[in-house]
Amino acid sequence: MYAGSIVTLLLLAGAGPAIAQYYAGSCPRGQKFAAGACVTSCPAGYSDQGTYCRLRNMGD
Repeated sequence: MYAGSIVTLLLLAGAGPAIAQYYAGSCPRGQKFAAGACVTSCPAGYSDQGTYCRLRNMGD
């Protein structure tokens, strides 16, 4: 739980894609990393980047 909090904090701080790509390798095959968890599909508001989901900006 503590590591997830750090990841979430880093994602919100703007280190998103680099951190997400790093942790995406720890997800099981067929899942991607989004908002601190491994998921089968990207949640609303996230764009699919392959092995991870990226939070969309308002302009995207």
